[in-house]
Amino acid sequence: MSSAPPPVEIPKLTSLPLVIETQRLTLRRLAERDVEDLWPHVSNPEVATLMSWAAHRDKAETLAWVRGRIEAWDQGTDLVWAIEHEGRACGTIALGGITWGFSAWRVDRAELGYWIGQPLWGQGLVTEAATAVTRWGFETLGLHKITIGCIEGNERSKHIIDKLGYRFLARFEDDVWRDGRWWHHLRYEMLASEWVDSTRTLRFNRPRLP
Repeated sequence: MSSAPPPVEIPKLTSLPLVIETQRLTLRRLAERDVEDLWPHVSNPEVATLMSWAAHRDKAETLAWVRGRIEAWDQGTDLVWAIEHEGRACGTIALGGITWGFSAWRVDRAELGYWIGQPLWGQGLVTEAATAVTRWGFETLGLHKITIGCIEGNERSKHIIDKLGYRFLARFEDDVWRDGRWWHHLRYEMLASEWVDSTRTLRFNRPRLP
């Protein structure tokens, strides 16, 4: 599991390819035009259940959310891609909290997060997108570590994390309050060295390029 030292220079996002193509998806930067496509999904309480955000109440809220993600992209702290399937945005996937250093420490890490519209559940699209973004985070962006979590009881998300091969860390007791109760939080991570090793095993296959 030994990892290489961090690169001397921190990569500049403007120099990297930021559109990711998979067999069935295009992952690209969010745009204000995506509000119309995303609205039916982000306003669906079933989609928002056990997420960090609540179902949107109107399109103005969705527009403000999209604009916030665009601003974070420009600042280089959060990369939020639209998951585009058959020409329409149907969800998002992100590397959030991108951090290269903290005081004298180099950490080179980010947090993976995702969601997709209910009509597309069960088709393996999020696994396809998350595998591609994990690969991009390690092989293109040059991260040392990617973390991920899900609320205990979110079996769909846990299944995806398990398929991706992220290593379980801990169960955080009563970690978040939502819907009138405390929820436990399951936390996972993967190192760049583990990604290299995992692509050489049968844990999962890299997404095929079109």
